[in-house]
Amino acid sequence: MVYTNRRATARGPKFAWVHGTDLGVASSADGGQSWTYRGTLTGLEHEWGHNTFWAPEIFWHEGTYHMYVSYIQGVPHDWAGHDRHILHYTSTDLLSWTFHGKLELSSDRVIDACIYPLPNERFRMWYKDEAHSSHTYAADSTDLYNWEVLGPVITGRAHEGPNVFRFRDSYWMIVDEWRGQTVYKSDDLSIGNGIV
Repeated sequence: MVYTNRRATARGPKFAWVHGTDLGVASSADGGQSWTYRGTLTGLEHEWGHNTFWAPEIFWHEGTYHMYVSYIQGVPHDWAGHDRHILHYTSTDLLSWTFHGKLELSSDRVIDACIYPLPNERFRMWYKDEAHSSHTYAADSTDLYNWEVLGPVITGRAHEGPNVFRFRDSYWMIVDEWRGQTVYKSDDLSIGNGIV
């Protein structure tokens, strides 16, 4: 399990404790009944300094793990005034990661990637775009490296953390509206009329 590793006891003004985070790692030998903390992922830095990593999405495809992780340069003490990007890494063992770059998406305020394979052998990424009212946007790819932005998928009330999965012949998306979880359903993952 790879997760956002908060610095809950860190000193600093305002929200500095939220930033400067590494990705925590825990492992289980009994199918998830119990977990052992293993430390943090190393080797993710692609520029100097202490930077912020959170909300990793790891997707397995044809022998390679693809990780899409939210990234903020440095350790800001406030929410506003700094870019947020999604970075792409690959690995064959979940320990050593190769950096492939920053994704060019719909703005420079994007976080919370979620990946799911489409029926047409393409892949879709859903993510939060804070520059566009904190709505869920989508992008498609044929190779998991190059992404084409499709536009907004879920609008209305601001939200974050889209998570998509298939259950009982339907696709489901859960988002966090900071007042509870909201659930959407789609028959075909189409944009514009498939999420209800």
